[in-house]
Amino acid sequence: MATRQVGRRVRLRGEVLLILTNERTGEKRRIRSHNIVTDAGDVFVAQKHAGETPTNAFGIMELGTAGDAPSKGSNRSNMTTKVANSQKAFDSGYPKTNDDDPDNTGAGVDVTTRRVSYTTAEANAAAIDRLILTNVTPGASEPVLDYATMTAVTKTSSDTLKVIVNITQNGV
Repeated sequence: MATRQVGRRVRLRGEVLLILTNERTGEKRRIRSHNIVTDAGDVFVAQKHAGETPTNAFGIMELGTAGDAPSKGSNRSNMTTKVANSQKAFDSGYPKTNDDDPDNTGAGVDVTTRRVSYTTAEANAAAIDRLILTNVTPGASEPVLDYATMTAVTKTSSDTLKVIVNITQNGV
């Protein structure tokens, strides 16, 4: 007997792209990774799709150098070592779909992009290897929209850093 699909599910897939640019030489280093949309992130997306006011106001990115492995239940306390001066609001005009930033190779009409740009004076640290998107006034165990780990980078006062987080909605 053949089965038929009664309904469709939406699967969220995440991608993170870091672009570290040495302002003296112009050299760019690109680091690509994947992020986990957390349980709180799933609720946020469902509430937005329903036209409801989300429980959480995810609008801050924060970088880290240590913490637990990302999981669906992760919150801000799972990133145990945060980078000073890295708690920053999304760039103007973000989040948005179909991002026109030429560095965003993962943009698309069904992709929600959030971007944060750090100047040479911000978020300087060795071994930056994770990031979270969290509430605009984050507390210690604040929910996070997503959590990512990646290959560690060192950002110095000679570097700018652009971090792009894409979440793709895939109907399955």
